[in-house]
Amino acid sequence: MIKPVVKELMNGERGTPVKMGCYKKSALKENRNSYRIICHLLHIATYTTTTTTLLAIMKLSRCLTLLAALLPITLATPTVSSARRQDVATTDSNSSFLVFALFLEQLAVSFYDSSLSLLSPDDFRAAGHPDSVRVGYEQVLKSAKAHSDYLVGEITKLGQADSTVGCDYAFPVKTTEDFINMSEAIQALAVSTYVGVLDHSQSDTYTTVFGKMLGDEARYATWISIAVKDQGLADISFESPSSMNETGTIAGLSVTGCPAGIDPRIFAFFKGFINPPNL
Repeated sequence: MIKPVVKELMNGERGTPVKMGCYKKSALKENRNSYRIICHLLHIATYTTTTTTLLAIMKLSRCLTLLAALLPITLATPTVSSARRQDVATTDSNSSFLVFALFLEQLAVSFYDSSLSLLSPDDFRAAGHPDSVRVGYEQVLKSAKAHSDYLVGEITKLGQADSTVGCDYAFPVKTTEDFINMSEAIQALAVSTYVGVLDHSQSDTYTTVFGKMLGDEARYATWISIAVKDQGLADISFESPSSMNETGTIAGLSVTGCPAGIDPRIFAFFKGFINPPNL
């Protein structure tokens, strides 16, 4: 009963010598510890006696046992070349994500720094705001600088230090109210942008850190709307994510130029010349 089934599977011809066995062969262009398991299973059905057929099946069983034991190891162990390609792709994706996040933080730092240098505590008082409002904005600036410093450090570690150079900005701020209104827009943009880009992170570490940054941005956005502008809570249950296109359209209005050292895609994207990269 065994011979016809095996013969049909192996398509052997009666009387042909049998070559059978298992051995390990080093795989070309792969880790030398990685092996391909080669099994010769030719023409089992050509044995003409029960004894020789059983011997062949026993050899086949040993061969398949060895194959079953080693195959998971071979499949689970990535080769050096494939692992390197994966690492490079992940690094490129992370660096792109971090660079665009840095751009947004640098814009915020420039906005708060230049505006607070322009507007004195007396300007805030004249506009009817207590001293605590300006102090609060100083805290927002401090937080934006901390975020920016972190991003610069991480991007530098990934070998993209040239991409950390800041661009030039111009903001239409002349009065305290101009500043407050634009600060509300920038914080709302930061919140929705971080909500939108968190899904693109390929690093657990970065996902956690940016989640914390999102918490900061949301707290400041709420403070500006309620404490500074005396508005009610927004009637929403879930924050709407902002796409990179939407972020670029708004943030790009304040960009006047970027130095030669920075990735040219940054300026081109935020001025609307190119589509956002795949992050």
